[in-house]
Amino acid sequence: MTRRLLAVLPVLLTCSWPALADDALSIMQDSDRRMKAQDEQIDYRMELFEADHLTFTRQLTRLDKRMSDRTGTLVRFTAPAAVKNVALLIEDSGAATNDIWSYTPSTKNLRRLAGSQKQNWFMGTDFTYEDFEDYKLASYQFASLGKPEPCLSWPACRRIEARAQTEEARISGYSRKVYYLEESSRYPVQIDYFDAQGTLVKQLKTDGLQVVGGFSRPTAQTMFNLAANKSTRMIVEKVSINPGIAEANFTQRALRTEH
Repeated sequence: MTRRLLAVLPVLLTCSWPALADDALSIMQDSDRRMKAQDEQIDYRMELFEADHLTFTRQLTRLDKRMSDRTGTLVRFTAPAAVKNVALLIEDSGAATNDIWSYTPSTKNLRRLAGSQKQNWFMGTDFTYEDFEDYKLASYQFASLGKPEPCLSWPACRRIEARAQTEEARISGYSRKVYYLEESSRYPVQIDYFDAQGTLVKQLKTDGLQVVGGFSRPTAQTMFNLAANKSTRMIVEKVSINPGIAEANFTQRALRTEH
């Protein structure tokens, strides 16, 4: 009997893997759907730390919009003067790689980032350009990592592993990510980032969640750069859900427009 069970076990495991993968993908699709408003504006105060020492404070605004042919994300610093109007535009048309543009006002330089350049750090923060992208569901393989467990201040979080596929695996700075989805809202309250060697190098952690316009949003998040003992804290000051942001805000021309 034992031999029969041992013989059957690999078959059972093989059969269950696609089901687990399908379940993980459906969970991520649900999380993606529940996170995305038609359009949105968030104003942040950004604090940069070296160990526990606050080194810089900045202000920035993020705009997001779902359009008929693409989704757009615009991130722009609004203060202090040294970084004001430095901006980033991500255009996601569903292609294998997103179009990512950056604008530097001091040089009036608008440039498109090549695929692997999205691994670069964004303006001295602990975020890379790719950290501002969404889940990119078509470019990753997802797997559930056990049953929901407590995480941070939440009683139940579901862990989903994401591994980049095909072109994304070539250009991403991470070999894998682990999302901790708060069970009731399915919001990713924590994300673990692993480098090409499989080492945990960064963690994004959420302080708390608030409901704005029917959508769960963080009150503050901190990106911990474990390798460098640095962190970048994003404190949410204002959230506007579906304010009617014009598509014209998500163009290269808008990226170059200084306010």
